[in-house]
Amino acid sequence: MLVSDIEAMLFSVFPRDLAEPWDRVGLSVGDPSAGVTGVACALDPLPDTLARAAAQGCNVLVTHHPAFLEAPGTVTPSVATSSLGGSLVWEAARLGVSLIAMHTNLDRSAAALAVPTRLTNLHAVGRLEEPDGFGAVLDGEGLTAAELAERFGEAYGCPPTLYGDPDAPCTRVGFCSGSLGDLWETAVAQGCQAVVTGELGYHRVLAAVEAGCAVILLGHDVSELPYARLLAASVAERQDSVPVVTLAEQAHWRICLDPRSIGR
Repeated sequence: MLVSDIEAMLFSVFPRDLAEPWDRVGLSVGDPSAGVTGVACALDPLPDTLARAAAQGCNVLVTHHPAFLEAPGTVTPSVATSSLGGSLVWEAARLGVSLIAMHTNLDRSAAALAVPTRLTNLHAVGRLEEPDGFGAVLDGEGLTAAELAERFGEAYGCPPTLYGDPDAPCTRVGFCSGSLGDLWETAVAQGCQAVVTGELGYHRVLAAVEAGCAVILLGHDVSELPYARLLAASVAERQDSVPVVTLAEQAHWRICLDPRSIGR
């Protein structure tokens, strides 16, 4: 089993041509002809996930987010003298871990669009951005915005933030993991009474609410944490010659009700 074989397996599920033109998908660090000892999967290629992958005998780290979007100008051990992307390239090379990312091509895939349905039991009725773009439209089953927020909070294991009327009934619900951006306008045009996403800028949130669409924010990372298991399953189901592990991750943020609890 070669690194290039792992990349090809992933592209069979998350086609390269679904990726945005600016995106960095596929192998970014490593030798495609190298043998694979194990595959670790995570949301982000951070120093900690690289170290844990190597510690578990995995010389391939597959993540949703790429190590960099713009090629780093310098590659050194320290973020202070390079960049996060540059330091990750250095560390991956030092540990002998190849980096593969499935980013916007995963976001657009049928497998990813099935995740919110599987986690919340809300039936998908279409895509948010037709015919093969980002996001899904779900049947809200008449749940109120507050009930919808609770359903997603329990499914994704986070305390969501709700903007809009908590008692408003929702029959059509937009979902887009990560950052929603201008797709809030698409959700409104699609007749959604609520949209669930990782993050959305404040003024766009206000505009969506004024247009009659409640906004539920999960956190960018939280909305995409399930993708690590999706990536792992995509590799494990297509080969049995090397071990595949999912690296446990948590949100990079905390809610601190008592300021004195910070750092405890």
